[in-house]
Amino acid sequence: MISTKQQSIRSEAVVTFLNYAGRGMTMPFISIYLVSVGFTGTEIGIVFSMSALVRLVLPPLLHTIADQQGRHRQLYYGLVIGNIIATISLILSPAKLWLSSVVVARDSMDGPSAALLSQLTITKLQSQQRDIYGRIRAFGSFGWAVTSMLSGTFIGIGGYVLLFVISAMLNLLSLPFARSLPVATSSESSRKNDSPTRMKRQQGFYILMLSLYLFYVGMSALAAFMFVYFQQTLGATDTMIGVLASVAALSEIPSMILIDRLLRKVNIRSTVIVGILGMAGTWVIVSILQDTSLLIPLMIIRGTFYTFQTVGITLLVARISHPTNVATNQALAQVTIPALAVLTTGTLSGWIFDFMGGRVLFQVVALVSVLAVILLISARRQLARTPTHDYQAEI
Repeated sequence: MISTKQQSIRSEAVVTFLNYAGRGMTMPFISIYLVSVGFTGTEIGIVFSMSALVRLVLPPLLHTIADQQGRHRQLYYGLVIGNIIATISLILSPAKLWLSSVVVARDSMDGPSAALLSQLTITKLQSQQRDIYGRIRAFGSFGWAVTSMLSGTFIGIGGYVLLFVISAMLNLLSLPFARSLPVATSSESSRKNDSPTRMKRQQGFYILMLSLYLFYVGMSALAAFMFVYFQQTLGATDTMIGVLASVAALSEIPSMILIDRLLRKVNIRSTVIVGILGMAGTWVIVSILQDTSLLIPLMIIRGTFYTFQTVGITLLVARISHPTNVATNQALAQVTIPALAVLTTGTLSGWIFDFMGGRVLFQVVALVSVLAVILLISARRQLARTPTHDYQAEI
């Protein structure tokens, strides 16, 4: 018979698969969809800046309330349901004001739900003493790969309408499996009895946030314009965009399966550094390509570096945070800091893309990411300090 613990892990794998499957169905095509209904690069930059402004405030506020009341799973349900409604709303009207508002609403729930899912999964695995977050996260990459591979076909059959409907359905299917997640990231006794000193954020956390801000300046520019650049400059079709997104996600799976074992031997901070440098290198290579012939090999190489930085950052934030504020810290690292990067540089990135071209944009953000690595290297001692942890979460 399958044990309760094994059933729980399988449910976590399924909810991770479905969450990222829904995201993979739409995220590569949001900017392309906006371009198809008449948005310019500058207008897309403005929309993403508006979205960033909302994400700068709303997710930390919601996560702080969840931290205080111990209602993280309940918050996750709310974010996913809101994402479903916003995704369906994308197809209701092509009006720019409507679409801008819907994209802002969707973004304020899509990323935060994924960030909260990551921390709830880590909390559950820690309570079970299972060091397998990378393997669980691999199901997310697989889900993204499957749906992004099929997305071009779905667009051919029913256009973007079908794409967004399927994305919403995948998110809806994930809700029953989310019952396996912990109710909260910490026990009720921890929230009531831990001293402010133990819960206080350490200096290393703020250095890490500054480093992530510099890195996400590049990631936000890539998220907004990479696939548009592939189409407009390199000649990629909708079908090829789906294939590229799928290959990128599939290439993450081997390294995600192996990273748990790697991190038992290698420092998490070093893994993040290698990941960021590798990502910056791929951006430089993208900027010098003349056609689509090398895009698939490049996406395969990118997968390993993406795994190193995304899994490494998630685990590093979890390690240097106290359980009673770790969900908020994850929201800051994965939602608020990226939003701040978009808010402060999104319009500029759109302007550079429109008037100087994608090649210049990708080279500039690669250089900024090198500065992020320099910060991480200089913060070795601060990032080695960890608070006392008590992972007996309410499950």
